[in-house]
Amino acid sequence: MDHEDFVVSTARAVVTAVAPDELALFGPISAAYSRAPEKVAARRGRPGEVLGSGIDVVVALVSPVALAVATATYNRLVDRAGDAVVDAGGKLWKRARDRARPAVEITDGQLAELHRMAHEKALELGLSEEQATRVADALKDELRRVE
Repeated sequence: MDHEDFVVSTARAVVTAVAPDELALFGPISAAYSRAPEKVAARRGRPGEVLGSGIDVVVALVSPVALAVATATYNRLVDRAGDAVVDAGGKLWKRARDRARPAVEITDGQLAELHRMAHEKALELGLSEEQATRVADALKDELRRVE
């Protein structure tokens, strides 16, 4: 699974769990996010902004936050995979070089760290405490599911 596949599928799972009524807008929002992530996240709190998709929407949605959280999660997991390659003395690097994907097991501690990171990111992007907790919980559930 590449970066964009991970981000979109993980964010869609979070939105499905937290704000299923947004799923109809998820496609255009994720397409706009793919083109300009910072722009979409920055516009999140500005009602009536155009997301670059030709659709006027009130952007006080969970979707842009879920996409930003999924991106941060992917980046953190990639960092962990890199650490695993170094720790394994190059064995995983050889597998990666041979186009096999190194298995990255997410420990309970790492899952808790990702949960905290997601919660903080969601708060930073303007979600309420309750919504941020729901986003972080949904992300944790999704990571457990795909592990």
